[in-house]
Amino acid sequence: MAVTVKEKPKAAEEQTKTKKKRIGTYWIFVIVFTAVIVIINIAAFEFRSFSNFYADHIFGFAAETTGRLSGIFPFSLGEVLITAGIILVVAAIVISILLIFLRRKKRFVRFACRYLKSILVIALAVVMLYTLNCSILYCSSKLRFSNGAREFDIEQLENVRNYVVNECNTLSNEMERSDNGTMIFSGNSDEAAAKALHGISEQFPRLKGYYPHAKEMCGSYFMYKAHIIGVYFPFSMEANYSKYVSDSYLPHVTAHEYAHLKGYIYESEANFMSFLACVNSEDKAVKYSGYLCVLSYIDDDYKNSVPEDRYNEQVQISDLVRYDNSCYDTETWEYLQKRDKEKPQPKAAEIAENVSDRMMDSYMEAFDYTPNYNEVTLLMMQYYNEFGGFDTVS
Repeated sequence: MAVTVKEKPKAAEEQTKTKKKRIGTYWIFVIVFTAVIVIINIAAFEFRSFSNFYADHIFGFAAETTGRLSGIFPFSLGEVLITAGIILVVAAIVISILLIFLRRKKRFVRFACRYLKSILVIALAVVMLYTLNCSILYCSSKLRFSNGAREFDIEQLENVRNYVVNECNTLSNEMERSDNGTMIFSGNSDEAAAKALHGISEQFPRLKGYYPHAKEMCGSYFMYKAHIIGVYFPFSMEANYSKYVSDSYLPHVTAHEYAHLKGYIYESEANFMSFLACVNSEDKAVKYSGYLCVLSYIDDDYKNSVPEDRYNEQVQISDLVRYDNSCYDTETWEYLQKRDKEKPQPKAAEIAENVSDRMMDSYMEAFDYTPNYNEVTLLMMQYYNEFGGFDTVS
């Protein structure tokens, strides 16, 4: 009996030491992980050369590796991760509240502590992924041509505007259409977009390599309410698009999201890369989609720069082009409007709309970037001025 009595406290003491060791190991990991995230972000914000090297030489490899893994799933893994994240956060809030009332229940306290610690590690992993797949890219040098010129003669803007309008007017008459006149894209948007981007990869090496399958979003209605037609998920390295997007926009949208996967994180740069790739495609529908999706930018900028009578003297946008120039075709738009009227708007859809707008404003402000899509026009003018056209990529 005497031997047994002495061994019990010793075993309990060893167990206590083991627990303390585990606790210490966990918090050391959290501190080190947090420090690494902070150091990487400081390096990205303070040293442009670091961000540029990462965007040009490291990000592409990481993106391809993760993209191949997420490509195994036929559905949008990013969409699943977002749903899982919401569930985990809600559960954490509920458990934290219950912890106040059940703090004397040792088993529940142990469970709650383990769960909340796991949530902290997951949160750090999310921040790390966002850092590696987004924030560093925002700190890299922006795309520029013609030595970054920002001012051009009205005549130059006029020439580019008329060139784009002419291309749109011509190509619109060569498109396959349904009985109601809606454009039909019968090709594979993934293959077409990837091929188009590979076509300009000699000039822009980041665009080389693997492109995963672009996936339709199950929550496309929520995307519609949030005014989004395509999504790049930095956590799963996927290109996603709304199932409602029109065939006239689909090639461009797919190429746009693919451009994000290759490190062109700014919307203006992804738009320009998609445009340049599409207009150099051999597929006329892809080419048309490229011109069509920059038409509003260049036309609006020109219209706002000249008197009305001068604008009216230029090449006019045809009615067929105006009909095609929408991210939703007429039939889909009517369906969405009808759905809005007949069914009460889901609270989640309303929240998605508000959160999307606020998040967009917040991260644009955080990275000192104004969401000025006129930057697309600027890139077009710079490129045209330097190379004398858009369809000159070999």
